[in-house]
Amino acid sequence: MKIRKLQLKNIGVFDDETIEFQPCPVKDKAEIHIFTGENGSGKSTILMALASAFDYFGTVNKLPGSNSFNKRFKNLQQSNVYVELDSAKVLVYRSRMIGADTLTKTHFDKEFITYENSLDSNSLYKYDYAVFAFSGYRQIQSERVEAIYEPKEFNPLSQSLEFVKDYSRENQITINQLIANNISKSAIEKGRNKRKSEKFAKVLSSIEQAVFEITGWKVRFDLQTEPINLVTKMKGEELDFDVLPDGLRSLISWIADLAGRVDLLKWQDDLPIFEKNLILLLDEIEVHLHPEWQRKVLPVVQKLFKNSQIFVSTHSPFVVNSIDDAWVYELKVENGKAKVAEKSFTKTAYSYQTVLREVFDIDERFGEGTEKKGTQFQLDEFYKQRDAILKTNGKSRISKKKFLEFAEKLASQSAELQSLVFLELARLSKEKGEPYEI
Repeated sequence: MKIRKLQLKNIGVFDDETIEFQPCPVKDKAEIHIFTGENGSGKSTILMALASAFDYFGTVNKLPGSNSFNKRFKNLQQSNVYVELDSAKVLVYRSRMIGADTLTKTHFDKEFITYENSLDSNSLYKYDYAVFAFSGYRQIQSERVEAIYEPKEFNPLSQSLEFVKDYSRENQITINQLIANNISKSAIEKGRNKRKSEKFAKVLSSIEQAVFEITGWKVRFDLQTEPINLVTKMKGEELDFDVLPDGLRSLISWIADLAGRVDLLKWQDDLPIFEKNLILLLDEIEVHLHPEWQRKVLPVVQKLFKNSQIFVSTHSPFVVNSIDDAWVYELKVENGKAKVAEKSFTKTAYSYQTVLREVFDIDERFGEGTEKKGTQFQLDEFYKQRDAILKTNGKSRISKKKFLEFAEKLASQSAELQSLVFLELARLSKEKGEPYEI
């Protein structure tokens, strides 16, 4: 199952916008769609709209503390979300019934309806795809765990479409307990069923490997006894989750949760859990991450979940420029209305400066004090004077002495500015046939 089209009408900052999602042209690679834009341009709205197609009446809208996507409807009679999938078409809209405003949904696909209904119960339905939403703002915390604990009514898809999950609800399993369950099950099966033991251990080792590839830190999960406590082993120490760096806690929060839930689902195929057909909605997963980790998180996710379709919102040029063969959608707001201003294809061969300019519309290369108009050592004023000197055939209106004094002050600000100024002065000397030196 893949999403191929989204239409938003009178939703949040969108009046009437249609986005088509083309497949990844490279085989054996997760299909990735990245949304960028200024704050308030509708990135999170798009992710919530995609989630709403799979569970419009459930967790996305009704439960306390939910994402409340229906609040983004601007007109009770004219707002709607249309989502087109490989095998289903879903129209979510508002209509007036018996004098009251009522949420109404229409879709055309028996399997799709079955999937939606299974979100509310631990059904015997076997899945060939699943949809999960996560936010980088989540952080795992230390808490008491049992050796093995699985509520009878627990559904791995419960809250699967909420970006920030509430583990205090009835019949929920926390991330910590999911990890503890796998450790215990692997140990129990070790002397009875080697294949089962390795299966449980594989889930944990894959999470640990993903964390290592992103952070460079070797993290291992372990259960202490007397009392039972889940800890991480890192750099020769046993550490509670509460004392781990925020970025590490954020990564473990959603990667471990996703792996644990996928592992507990009943599937139609026997593929390894990380090769399942998933749709992932990831909201700003770079939050709390150092730029070096931001550069690695998406490539690791793309490799780990290679059969997935992944939708990502981000403010980070390091995330956008971290992978090849992904689609980037630049959102812009004009007169209070959002549009997809440009759609492009990622290429890691582009520099970060190019990504900042082409995707984030940031031309400035230096800090505000250097770039801002009106400051004493203004970079664009230097270029303006340089151009004026280059364009004159005779005597320039620009005083050479004052220009060189200005250039010297600008060059004194940093080694990078010095190199830039020297390069331009050498160009002037060559073009004008006279020395421009400081």
